[in-house]
Amino acid sequence: MSLKSKIASQFSKPSGMGATISTALMNFINTEHYRAVRIYSPKDQGARILDVGCGNGYMLGLLSRYQGLKLYGVDISFDMVSRAERLGASVTQASVTDLPFLDGYFDCVYTINTVYFWEDYHKGFEEILRVLTKGGRFICTFYSVDFMKRLSYFDDSVRKFKPAELRDLVRKAGFKNVKVKILEKDKSFCLIGEKP
Repeated sequence: MSLKSKIASQFSKPSGMGATISTALMNFINTEHYRAVRIYSPKDQGARILDVGCGNGYMLGLLSRYQGLKLYGVDISFDMVSRAERLGASVTQASVTDLPFLDGYFDCVYTINTVYFWEDYHKGFEEILRVLTKGGRFICTFYSVDFMKRLSYFDDSVRKFKPAELRDLVRKAGFKNVKVKILEKDKSFCLIGEKP
């Protein structure tokens, strides 16, 4: 495995010592993404929120400051699940394509910079739609194609999305009122959709 592939794998499925470095870097560079999730996620007492690809649970920790939210996380990395559990969150090792939750369970599902790494993004969107309650919100933050290309460790095996392309895929999966907001011009975006 090349050095570039090893670095990219630490962002898609962090493990070992590399996980400490990659998650610290992600927690630093994703500031505008965290802010968007805080703005667009519900704050109502008892709202159930799922973080898909929760990593070390940093965003769950930020949301835990709002009293009364019921927070959950999934990540494919056992190392990340172990780290996030230390924060007291309800975290499970699982893939976005097979979420271990009942239909219509969550008021909001968000994912921060993970969609590029999903094995099957169509199935991922379908699963998110399934676990959302009617009117539930999906939030997906992501970086622009050009920005991802400038990060030399993301080769062609990592799927990159243009805002309109991702919006159309999410609409096709069955979401309504799908909008893409610019977080940082020519760099990062936040997609928001609802379950009909």
